[in-house]
Amino acid sequence: MAFKGAKKRSGQTFMFGAVILMISNLLVKIIGAVFKIPLQHLIADDGMAYFQAAYDIYVSFYMISTAGIPVAISRMIATSNSRGNYKEVEKIFKIAYWVFFIIGALATVLMICFSKMFANVAKLEGAEWAIIVIAPTLFFICLSSAYRGYFQGLQNMVPTGVSQVIESLGKLGVGLIAGWYAISQGYPIYTVAAFVISGVTLGVVAATVYIAIFKRMFKSAEEEAQANALEVRSTKSLLYELVIISIPISLASSIMGLTNSVDAMLVTSRLTDVWVAQGLEYKAANEIATKIYGAYSMPKTLFNMPTTLIYPFAISALPALSKYYGNGDKEKAKSLMESTFRVSAIVALPCALGMSAMAHPILSLIFRENQITGTVTNIDVVAPCLMVLGLSVFFLGMISVTNSVLQAYHFQNDTIISTVLGIIIKVIATYFLTGIPDVGVVGAAIGTALCYFTIMIMNMFFIITKVKLFPGLRKTFLKPFTASVVCIIPCLLIYRYMSGMISPKITTVAAIFAAAVVYVAVLLLIKGVCVEDIKMMPKSDKIIKILRKVKLLDE
Repeated sequence: MAFKGAKKRSGQTFMFGAVILMISNLLVKIIGAVFKIPLQHLIADDGMAYFQAAYDIYVSFYMISTAGIPVAISRMIATSNSRGNYKEVEKIFKIAYWVFFIIGALATVLMICFSKMFANVAKLEGAEWAIIVIAPTLFFICLSSAYRGYFQGLQNMVPTGVSQVIESLGKLGVGLIAGWYAISQGYPIYTVAAFVISGVTLGVVAATVYIAIFKRMFKSAEEEAQANALEVRSTKSLLYELVIISIPISLASSIMGLTNSVDAMLVTSRLTDVWVAQGLEYKAANEIATKIYGAYSMPKTLFNMPTTLIYPFAISALPALSKYYGNGDKEKAKSLMESTFRVSAIVALPCALGMSAMAHPILSLIFRENQITGTVTNIDVVAPCLMVLGLSVFFLGMISVTNSVLQAYHFQNDTIISTVLGIIIKVIATYFLTGIPDVGVVGAAIGTALCYFTIMIMNMFFIITKVKLFPGLRKTFLKPFTASVVCIIPCLLIYRYMSGMISPKITTVAAIFAAAVVYVAVLLLIKGVCVEDIKMMPKSDKIIKILRKVKLLDE
């Protein structure tokens, strides 16, 4: 059976593709939360430290290995597809597939060979077993990424979305069962973490099998009819373009993985030094530092959630912008860029301010409270981290959009400058701040925030000076910011005055719900939503008609 017809080649609209990815990302995060919450109860902060260290190192390898080439593939395929050169589209995919095959194999071998070194640097004895178990994932995720780049270039986001959900289901189903089994057998905690992380590996394998089958069944009648109609560039030429595009994009796209690696390498080590300097023996100091680093995974998990609502717009915008850029259609490119920035700001700003203002209640709502030292709990320690990381949600959201814009306009090399500068600031800030006793692990969060803020500002500067297109500040940022500030007020008041009367968890949920209602109401009253923003929603025509009647829509 094959998927035939020209509609497959024409792909989906930008908004439809963004919605597909948004739904899949939401499902992935829901599954991830369902996984992380019982996992934290199952293996506690000690086990989470081993799991998170291996996962952070894996993410760094994964982002460096795969972040650039899928984007490069999607951009090159979008350009060739817009010209009707379907034979070149297939040739680009084949070249990328074998490039990824080699990169994945090498990355897997390197991660296994240096697993002991990574564990020693992080001062987590035994963590190498979890690193070894997750290492094969790099090979399969590389293959999967080649397929994803292909379909994203055709603006078909369904295979990407479905494969991401399959990955998460594997992590949830296999990971928790394997972890429970390891605990029941009395294995040490670092071995339990290795069992848990096996779910990630098996989930990725299943997702790769799915998307490979989908590609094999995917065939276009239009491709068959016009396969030889246009000249196809040589393998050397296409490979050169793929490499030249993918290297800077890989670095820019791997920013989160790189910041996590800095944390994995520095946080436990620096916190151990702090506790030793305060008179504890090394073993006791390392145990406390390990628990704190494990607890730090809680705010990092929450911090990553809102960005999944923003990434789909950036991912979907890139092939569409590349297409308009290739066709010289500046008006459509400008309109799409403004819409992407605006929707991203509408999502990111309330999440950023709300997460920062309600850090402690949100952590208490989702995670279990454990003692770390004396009367100090894990949530007490990391709540200030979430206050800082919460604000970074906006920075990271804007980075994803600005990266896509610069990449679509062939200014991907400039993102190297932004990313390198941000990482340098991250390393310096994390190293020095986590070594200050009164700052501790919060220094890692501050370093991350400074890193993302730097990259965001640099990217925006490049867009203004080189792309010479930038959305209006009032319409794009000021209105969502105003609505976000207003909605935080009832949120804090409800939590403050109701938490003593009813359950704090129920109060937290009620406060967040009230904030969401107020935010939407205020945003509509100040006409912070445009027609293009509503079109991404189901039943958009009816919603637009109603909002026009009550005059709450910015035309």
